[in-house]
Amino acid sequence: MITRARALGDSPLWWTGVALLLVVLGVDVLLGRQVNGAYGGAAVLAAVYADPRRTASVAGVGLLLSVASGTWHHNLGERDWALRLATCVLISALALVSSYANEKRRRRLLHTTALAQRVLDSLAVELTGARTVKEVAEGFLGNAMATMGATSAMVMSLDDDDVLRTLTWHGRAGSAADQYSEVPLASDVPGAVAVRERRDIHYRSLAEIVAGFPGLAGYYTGERTLHLLPLQREDRVHGLLALTFPPDLFTPHEDGFLHSLAGALTAAVERAQELQRADAARQRTLLLAEMSMSLSRTLDTAATVAECGRILVPRFADWCSVRLVRDGVPGPASVTAGETGSRGEALLHVFPAARVQASGRSQLYPYVPAHLLEAAAIGPEHRAALRALAPTSAVVVPLRGQDGVLGTMTLVQAGSARHYDAADVAFLEAAADRVAVALETAAAFEQQSELLADVTLVADAAQRAILAPPPPRAGPVALAARYRSASTAAQVGGDLYEVVTGPTSVRLLVGDVRGKGLGAVRTATIVLGEFRAAAAGTDDVAHVASEIDRRILPYLPDGEDFVTALLVDIRDDGTFDVVSCGHPPPVVLPASGLVVPLAMEHSPPLGLGIGVDPTPLHGRLAPGDRMLLFTDGLIEARAPDGRFVDPEPFLAEMGGRDLDGALDGLLQSLTRATGHALEDDLALVLACYDPVDDPDRVPSVSVVRPA
Repeated sequence: MITRARALGDSPLWWTGVALLLVVLGVDVLLGRQVNGAYGGAAVLAAVYADPRRTASVAGVGLLLSVASGTWHHNLGERDWALRLATCVLISALALVSSYANEKRRRRLLHTTALAQRVLDSLAVELTGARTVKEVAEGFLGNAMATMGATSAMVMSLDDDDVLRTLTWHGRAGSAADQYSEVPLASDVPGAVAVRERRDIHYRSLAEIVAGFPGLAGYYTGERTLHLLPLQREDRVHGLLALTFPPDLFTPHEDGFLHSLAGALTAAVERAQELQRADAARQRTLLLAEMSMSLSRTLDTAATVAECGRILVPRFADWCSVRLVRDGVPGPASVTAGETGSRGEALLHVFPAARVQASGRSQLYPYVPAHLLEAAAIGPEHRAALRALAPTSAVVVPLRGQDGVLGTMTLVQAGSARHYDAADVAFLEAAADRVAVALETAAAFEQQSELLADVTLVADAAQRAILAPPPPRAGPVALAARYRSASTAAQVGGDLYEVVTGPTSVRLLVGDVRGKGLGAVRTATIVLGEFRAAAAGTDDVAHVASEIDRRILPYLPDGEDFVTALLVDIRDDGTFDVVSCGHPPPVVLPASGLVVPLAMEHSPPLGLGIGVDPTPLHGRLAPGDRMLLFTDGLIEARAPDGRFVDPEPFLAEMGGRDLDGALDGLLQSLTRATGHALEDDLALVLACYDPVDDPDRVPSVSVVRPA
């Protein structure tokens, strides 16, 4: 564009005006036809391609030749000659006026295109690394101020609630314009009108600005122009660009340039929005993986809360608060402030968590309106602090444990200009579930640590803390469990079980830790915690087993320690998956009274450091079918004569009783058969597939063998 503008002033085509002079001269002299008025046409032709200086030269020569024409036609001073001369003078004058106008337009074009080139070049460098809308706006306004000579510049975003909110503002002076930092789209403020009607609005003087914005009377100290430019592309408006300049710096001739500039900013904003969405999705995935791995290693409540804040701030929030509930009373908030520092204390109590605590449902603030901050402020200083922090979005999520809501977690964006959405809420709820699991594990471990001060008195309590009774029902599965220690001296064994309810399935774990005593308690606690953390996700049970195997290795310093485990996943439709890591397989007890052992492949036990990759066995339970999970104390019990007791007859008798009665009867029958107390620990979990709305009954115990 600049090259073309310069070429208009340097084109050799202006010589066509000289050529026309020669042609007219030939007609005038050689053909004897007096056409001295036509010499002015050469000036017109020159004006099209030449600057005023060259046009004047051609016009001057043409006038001289027009006068000379009267000499060689011998009519100098006569009426015909004078009329033609006057015509030549008039045409030449018009050509000069046109040439001067063209030159002025050419210089304006050169100025505008050069300015556009400088702005675009600087923006290309500035915005190369920008990945958020705020970074784009900051870089754009910085260049507008430096390159274009703007006295102030502001970018506003049009949010989903039809409110224009200030994204960034350069050259702001004083607080008189605060009333325009948040503008409803339906208002009569010129900025809202420009966005609503999708047209540029230009104010050429301070008087026009004050007429449009009465609240700015006295705000500006000198004369200036104001330009309001909607950021729009096709059928969508993203916001508003507002620029002020010294008078006469930008005239109506440059309005098109400013419109194009707003278009360039719109394109950059759309690109940043796409990058922002992609980065947020990738960040959510990474943070969730990191949180699962990191929180599974913490066995302390305070450390768990601190680790949660460390992971989320500043990558997903500018400020984070975790408030736990003890005995029904909210405790003090644990705050991770990030760059907000001590100023972030002002955000406490702005986003109340009592409703979330009571309902167990998340509260999303996609935008933080000014009236919310005004209502939360407890005084002028607090109000000023909240305005300085300028929170843009917030979300409060519950920490849901197995026995209710453990507390709440509040996250705030206050400086990054990012807004939380439904996808963020889903991510934070998943993260909160992991935090809740870690808190429950830490609380159980802390409680056990306190109780273990006296080993002989604490052993039984620790066992009960580890092997708490499962809920009577988890989803479509009714449950009962029993544990019997082989020793009467309160020496804790390493048998364990756990139940975790997922979105579409119930996951069961039965395992056996090598050894006894406090070392076995500690290992069992770690295995249970890792199972809760891994089972909370959506991965299959084979992957869950692999995750537990990988995560418990740092806690097994003795190379001979290991854990056998059986993991079962029962889905809402009755289908199930089973994997075994060196553990006895389960037995299915159909409603018909049969005993169906499941033959399956075994993977090595967990914790040996060689890795496990178990092969799942797939099957389906009909309503009323039961599955018994047990440790080796059931199949290794011995009769008085030393023979192993066959438990199958006892299992066949379990079908006619309720779940608790069935397990109690099994233990009584086993004790009678051995003639004495059990010599090995025994853990039993009985699961009955019992959906509330029974579908049509399917064939019992449909089993698909692993390939």
